[in-house]
Amino acid sequence: MLLLLIAVLLEPSESQLVVDHSIPSKDDYLQLYQTSLVHYRNSDYQRTQYFTELALADKRYRDVMLVKCFQRCSEEGSQSSQQLFFLSLVTGEKCTRKCMKNLFGQPLQLPLWAIKDFKTRKPFSFLQFSYYQIGDLTSAYEAALVNLKYNQDSEMMQGNVNFYGRKIRDLSGMLRHEQPDSLDKFNMGVKSYTNMDYAGASQHLDSALILYVEEVTKCKILCATGYDEFEGKVLPDLNDTSTFQDQFVKLYHKVMECRYRCLGKFDKMTDLREDYLPQLLNYLQFSAFQTKDLEFAYQIAAAYLTLNPGDQTMTNNLKYYTEQLGTVPDQLTILSSLIEENSLDMEVLSAIVGKKEMRKRLKDKQDYMLGDMGLISELNADKNILWRNSY
Repeated sequence: MLLLLIAVLLEPSESQLVVDHSIPSKDDYLQLYQTSLVHYRNSDYQRTQYFTELALADKRYRDVMLVKCFQRCSEEGSQSSQQLFFLSLVTGEKCTRKCMKNLFGQPLQLPLWAIKDFKTRKPFSFLQFSYYQIGDLTSAYEAALVNLKYNQDSEMMQGNVNFYGRKIRDLSGMLRHEQPDSLDKFNMGVKSYTNMDYAGASQHLDSALILYVEEVTKCKILCATGYDEFEGKVLPDLNDTSTFQDQFVKLYHKVMECRYRCLGKFDKMTDLREDYLPQLLNYLQFSAFQTKDLEFAYQIAAAYLTLNPGDQTMTNNLKYYTEQLGTVPDQLTILSSLIEENSLDMEVLSAIVGKKEMRKRLKDKQDYMLGDMGLISELNADKNILWRNSY
């Protein structure tokens, strides 16, 4: 039996239509979402589905354009001195806000409940039930999957997903609201890896790495522009500060904490015993080895060691690759730039909160039980499953 969705509406004061997801609505996604909640409360599921789709499409469009505005406005400027740093900061901020204002008008004033709803994909809860009510089980299934991905402890949504999965036979016409992200590609890669399809694993994991860099970059842009969406976002009280430098540090601290959270974007959504990025690199370097792409395997192993320096197993792997190649390949640019930026972020945050606090944070992250991959040059048929003890 389908577990019915019971929703508590917090703030919201035709027939079924087709939504063009590529065209922004004249109304903003907060207004559209509030309208959909009113229709949901009135059991008008066709209009709930329609306005929820419009809200999701508008938010996707705004997110894309914000990143484009920021990147376009950040192409010029230098941070080689304090004056040039603030010049770059001010001109970039004004340019980005002007770009967004030209596209969408005045910036949205989002209440906390709306920020939290879109972050946890709550609109998809209403959407899946509305699709169920109007008889579109395939779309209901897809919407339920999106919600469950961000609410893995929800027994209700898991029950809905199981129900839809038993009813649907053909998924070819399923509408994809969200493209596969890094975690989706990672899971595909792990599945291929488990089946010893190392070519497929390498392809999926490489895509996962590219998407990870893109998603962390976008996350950091949202931090820098003040559009970061996290619960409990509160600006610091500047009344007790006496200097501009003190005020700036307090404000910049919020930005750096947000950027720090970006690095753990997928950590809480997996059952991995290690941080997401090192685990991704670990699988990828071994898959590359299995497909005889030793240069790529070397680049990934070298990147892993910048995250976990001194790891003896990976050090041995790197030595093996070097001996086989007879040369030292260049660094993987897409990854080395991100790791260098992350390292600088950690250095800045450490300067703000203190080295003792940062050591405590890092220590908390190191309490994992890591599997043993073994030396690649000594692998045999019964020892070629990476992290075999982790599942």
